[in-house]
Amino acid sequence: MLIEKSSHPAEYPERSRYSFDDMSVGDCMHFDEFKRAENARIAAIQFSKRNRPAWKFSIRKMSDGWRIFRVC
Repeated sequence: MLIEKSSHPAEYPERSRYSFDDMSVGDCMHFDEFKRAENARIAAIQFSKRNRPAWKFSIRKMSDGWRIFRVC
């Protein structure tokens, strides 16, 4: 087997399902289902650990569904 070296570095697209980077303090995202809201909450925690350690997110049950807030 022959391994060939690439002449240019590989480019990987940035994967992002949620736009946490665009959120300001007090902004929120709405979800109808708890499972989707919980998935987004975990993604927010991972985002803040990797990119913005000082940012905090909170999830709240509202009358119209679930909301994830950026609190700081």
